[in-house]
Amino acid sequence: MPDGAAEPGGRGPWWSANALRPAVLTDIARSRPLPAPSPAHAQAAQRARDLLQRISAADGITTRTLALRCAMSITSTAWLLHWLRGQNLVETVAGIHRPGPVMAFVSRPDRHGPLLEQALTALRDQLGAAVYISAYADGDVRVLASVHSPTAPPVDEWVAFRDAAHASAVGKSLLAQLDFESRMDHLARHPSIPLTERTITSTRALIDSLDGHGPHAAQFDLLEYSHREVCVAYSLGLPGRTSCVALSLPADRSHRLIDAARSLSERATGLLLAHLLTDDSGVPATDTPTSTFSSTPAER
Repeated sequence: MPDGAAEPGGRGPWWSANALRPAVLTDIARSRPLPAPSPAHAQAAQRARDLLQRISAADGITTRTLALRCAMSITSTAWLLHWLRGQNLVETVAGIHRPGPVMAFVSRPDRHGPLLEQALTALRDQLGAAVYISAYADGDVRVLASVHSPTAPPVDEWVAFRDAAHASAVGKSLLAQLDFESRMDHLARHPSIPLTERTITSTRALIDSLDGHGPHAAQFDLLEYSHREVCVAYSLGLPGRTSCVALSLPADRSHRLIDAARSLSERATGLLLAHLLTDDSGVPATDTPTSTFSSTPAER
């Protein structure tokens, strides 16, 4: 075939003027996993939000009507209603469901603070660890909100989190949710520099690590960002959004990390629901400040 000749059927030339991608990047791109479904806690939180929206829009509603309108089974609807009552999000009198006292926060102008702070503070006290919600927005890692206390100290940010996604649990969880091109763009702008002797600096090794158990699996920082803390992060699992919840522990409490990680995963539904109720966008505006709630458990 002559140079530049069109393929049969007139589909254009067989060659491309675009620069060739290095073989190693082509290999990495080919081995990336297929998109994964949202984790169970994300699906449960979204169903719970659907119920709350129906309850808020009605002047009292029965379980059967809720199940029909939300296309759910009676059993699943009843279980979620029981859980929502335990969170003070729903009140039930004589079989009729109405919004509970916590739902009052949702309609307040400052709704982001109280409800999300309440959920994060409860997690901090249950886990004995600092807790964070983060998102990937405008090409950078952003910590949206965090809760800590003297007994649950935060990570000492000695290198900006946006420059250390390759080494932090939060950054790795967010990178694991990005497509190949977005990951490579981020890593090109923020090179994987060594922060400790444990930091993964090889792009291939980092991506293999990110994809080892899927985009919603736990991502750990085991003294990769610094020698002072260990961390774990989980995807919040919202379709079309890149966000995560994480906790940190001082390095001398690293023996608690696995149990704390398991507890964080089990309690993620309530936090995700609070996040859904307080922030429908899921991604902050460029000038949105980070919310930091710092207190001791006794002050709550």
